[in-house]
Amino acid sequence: MTLLDFNNLFKSKLSSKIETNELDEFFFWLIEHYCNFSRMNYILNSNFNISKIQERKLINSIDLLMNDMPIQYIIGETNFMDLVFKLNNNVLIPRPETEELVNWIINDTHVNKNILDIGTGSGCIAISLSKNLNNCNVSGWDFNDDIIKIANQNAILNNVKVLFEVSDITKPKFLNDKFDVLVSNPPYITNSEKKLISNNVKSFEPHSALFVEDNDPLYFYKKILEFAIFNLKSNGFLYLEINENFSKEVLKLLKDNGFYDIQLKKDFRLKNRMIKGIKK
Repeated sequence: MTLLDFNNLFKSKLSSKIETNELDEFFFWLIEHYCNFSRMNYILNSNFNISKIQERKLINSIDLLMNDMPIQYIIGETNFMDLVFKLNNNVLIPRPETEELVNWIINDTHVNKNILDIGTGSGCIAISLSKNLNNCNVSGWDFNDDIIKIANQNAILNNVKVLFEVSDITKPKFLNDKFDVLVSNPPYITNSEKKLISNNVKSFEPHSALFVEDNDPLYFYKKILEFAIFNLKSNGFLYLEINENFSKEVLKLLKDNGFYDIQLKKDFRLKNRMIKGIKK
């Protein structure tokens, strides 16, 4: 089979399921991952004959896409903040709006700060901050070893030092060394909103990192604020990704817990998706 043959097969099988521009992108991700063949190489040599092993892997990827598996889990990696991150279904696939949150923190030019990423997942926030901020000590917490294992792999892959630890934010703790900056992208989609979520997210991404109960949609924000009261320094910064439907409620929560200069920020879709506050 040539790469052109695979391209034709790929599009014939998936064109009714995936939009054309996304389909092209997926095709090039796959041939680069499995065949080490760049977009330009393909343009110059689309009649390249692939091996039987490569063919089997590429055709299997069609079946996985037909069954709604995200392309990032198929190839086991994604790009975020111009860095590469390994992924598996223990961790969320990083989103563009989370890049916007990270850029907000970077543009605030924190230097010589102790920073904690709560619910670190793949480590994408913590590692990106460590890569882009000067002389900052960055830590990342999540609740089990499998998550921390992949975060550590990503720190090695991207050549940064981040202290990743198993720690559950829902269990109170009082630390001797306080943080200058806290950041989190916690679970914030209510169970009643699940019907609005695409099947490839619901079927493959970890629900523990996505969903909260309808009767307590701010549960994780409350826990983060409880932690911040004792473990974030005075005049320390808190950055949160939020559910646009609860932006006013999160803002009030920050006010009620002694934060000032609170700012809501819209994402590229013009939705209130992140918030920043400074602790009194």
